[in-house]
Amino acid sequence: MNATLSTVFDINHIASHAVDGMTTCIIGSTPARIAHTKLETSPWLKISLRNSVYVMKVLIYNRQDCCGERFHNVEINVTENGRNNPCGFYPGPAESGDRILFLCEPGTRGIDVTISLLPNGQPIFFGLCEVEVYGQP
Repeated sequence: MNATLSTVFDINHIASHAVDGMTTCIIGSTPARIAHTKLETSPWLKISLRNSVYVMKVLIYNRQDCCGERFHNVEINVTENGRNNPCGFYPGPAESGDRILFLCEPGTRGIDVTISLLPNGQPIFFGLCEVEVYGQP
């Protein structure tokens, strides 16, 4: 899987950290392994699955060290050929260290999964530890 962030906070907080298999992420540790955006009003993380799959669920590991409350008003969408298939919404706020599970409707198919913080007019940072996408061909 490949990942892309709407913006990248710095070279140590790149999108690929969200799909590297490491579920413990604490800034200050080596390596921190957090995917993190700059301050913006509509941050997002997009994961390319490489092939079209039926997405059953998405499990998100929130960062453990701080700032868990930033994970709120989160929407998950699975897309393919311009078609947007919603997979869930989390009003939050989450807490540091939370694991948030999104269950997709049966038949949700796509090649990309996008995790978005819905805009509320206020700039916010978006940092994630890990994202696991569960699906089948």
